[in-house]
Amino acid sequence: MNAIYEGTLKHTRTKPKKHAFEYQIRLLYLDLDNLKGVFSDNFFWSYNRFNFGCFLRSDYFGNKKTNLKKSIQDEIRKELHFNHQGKIYLLTSPRYFGYCFNPVSFYYCFNTKNKLEAIVSHITNTPWNENHAYVHDCRNIKRPIKTFEFSKSFHVSPFMPMDIQYQWSFKEPGQEIAVSMNNIHDKQHIFNASMRLQKKPLTTQSLTFLLLKFPPETFKTIFSIYWQALCLKIKGIAFFSHP
Repeated sequence: MNAIYEGTLKHTRTKPKKHAFEYQIRLLYLDLDNLKGVFSDNFFWSYNRFNFGCFLRSDYFGNKKTNLKKSIQDEIRKELHFNHQGKIYLLTSPRYFGYCFNPVSFYYCFNTKNKLEAIVSHITNTPWNENHAYVHDCRNIKRPIKTFEFSKSFHVSPFMPMDIQYQWSFKEPGQEIAVSMNNIHDKQHIFNASMRLQKKPLTTQSLTFLLLKFPPETFKTIFSIYWQALCLKIKGIAFFSHP
């Protein structure tokens, strides 16, 4: 079911110097089978057409001429070697007032029996505007918290080296969504990014409320990224060039 998830995003750096921040976020949780219908009855929102708020296929994963769900299923087939069939829900920030930037969008992929089979984490960096997808296999994990360990293979922050081991965990979507991402360097925990979000109804009124009540999420996100980068620079955190 489509929804709005609201809550907090936290970043906590423990080495080589401490640095932490927290702010409120609001993300849409969208059924990829019914993207057009979500926005069809709202004057201020559109699907694949510019508006005050909109969802554009070109902002998301894969070949822009290919159906988004098919692109995700093709990536699952390539990485995990099985054919996904079932619902896929996207957790993301849409385009507000002509601008969209998602550091990460999550695709929760359920089978026809509503069991979570895979999660696709689609990462975008700035200012290089590159992107990369990590595909997580959930089929043999029975616990509601899905945990994965793997090596970093995509440059994101210039204040973080590439030789990082990731420890990521995901709580299955329900009344709450929770994601935690740990960075391990030289066998030491140096950083955590986490978010904890509560489910809210997605209606014509709540979508309009997002535009009128809150500052556009994507503008706030990109401003926060560069503001925190300045803070890290002032603190003397090592800078790692794009590899």
